[in-house]
Amino acid sequence: MPQLPASEYRRHFLSETTRLAQTQPEQLGMEIPHLDDWTVRTVLEHAATVFQFVSLAMSAGPDDKPDVSTLPAAPKDSSVIGWFEESAQLAAQAIDDVDFSSMRPTWTGPQPASWYVRRLAHEVSVHRWDVQTATTTPDGIEADLAVDGVDELLEIYAPRRMDFDALAGNGETIHLHATDHDEGEWLITLKEDHIEWEHSHTKADVAARGPASDLLLLLWGRRSPAELEIFGDDSILSRWKSAASF
Repeated sequence: MPQLPASEYRRHFLSETTRLAQTQPEQLGMEIPHLDDWTVRTVLEHAATVFQFVSLAMSAGPDDKPDVSTLPAAPKDSSVIGWFEESAQLAAQAIDDVDFSSMRPTWTGPQPASWYVRRLAHEVSVHRWDVQTATTTPDGIEADLAVDGVDELLEIYAPRRMDFDALAGNGETIHLHATDHDEGEWLITLKEDHIEWEHSHTKADVAARGPASDLLLLLWGRRSPAELEIFGDDSILSRWKSAASF
């Protein structure tokens, strides 16, 4: 599936950060049920730090990755909400000012600046869902963005951040089928030290069906297999969840 237009990533980023900025001070201490030792405050601090980093990376040379230790520390009181919003505005301005084709430093090596616009949209949409699990009933991630998010996770995160010892891949296959998007099908093959994947409607050792948002959150370790429609050996999905250290 082709990536979304940069304008769509920007729209999602602004929409989701606006929703997160509506966090109330009394919600900051609420625990994120699926993230050990994380609270709503932790999510806002983490996301704002990412925004601060991106705002610097967008104006840095491709081999001059900003030093994380130089980023400002988060406020310890409820003003962290305002700091989150200010950090989001810095990142949004950096997006608007950058040439998307120019090369910028990332943790995967130099990439076009458009890489960050995509990453920010997915970063904040998943973290908005995280916060809502603590504060209310969470809304799903829009289907187009969620399908692209599965692609991004399989392209970028799984190859670099998966605990392949815990995954113990031996050629097992996973088929994901989004029920709300025509292009939302994937076949993932688990190898000893990597994964292979493609968009495909192919029978696999285990299949998971559900909204694209739930499939994305399953791969991120946020949803459990029991929350989707599963066919076949669900222990493979449990292994994925345990190995998803990203």
